[in-house]
Amino acid sequence: MSVLSMLVDHSDFKNLKITKAETAFEILKSIRKNLEAFELDKEYFYAIGLTRRQTVRYIDLVSIGSLTGTVAEPREIYRMAIHKAVGGGIIISHNHPSGNLNPSEADNKLTKKIKEAGKIIGIELIDHIIFTDEGFYSYANEGCL
Repeated sequence: MSVLSMLVDHSDFKNLKITKAETAFEILKSIRKNLEAFELDKEYFYAIGLTRRQTVRYIDLVSIGSLTGTVAEPREIYRMAIHKAVGGGIIISHNHPSGNLNPSEADNKLTKKIKEAGKIIGIELIDHIIFTDEGFYSYANEGCL
């Protein structure tokens, strides 16, 4: 298990069914509550792996960035999914410390890149959720996947 993965205790969420973006958002908000105040102004990128029954198999903290961004590459995002033999797909997510829920052009490009990589390796990208403490933007809900 990576050091970043150990930072996310997902035992409370293991076997929780995610059938809508709101449920994933609630999980992410819960994880954020455990951060220290000085850590809240960084961007965090997560991957949630799901079983075929859409229950949480793992939550991986893929990267921690700065106030303005983080690095997330397909190989890092799908690493845990391949290792854990995920059958139901993944949900990727990151926060916007600015409070702006609108996806950037970089967010759109990354989503497309991750979706295409998932097609190649046979692991579906179910959603990409951008979130703040107040709300979220779901690519799936907006019909953008």
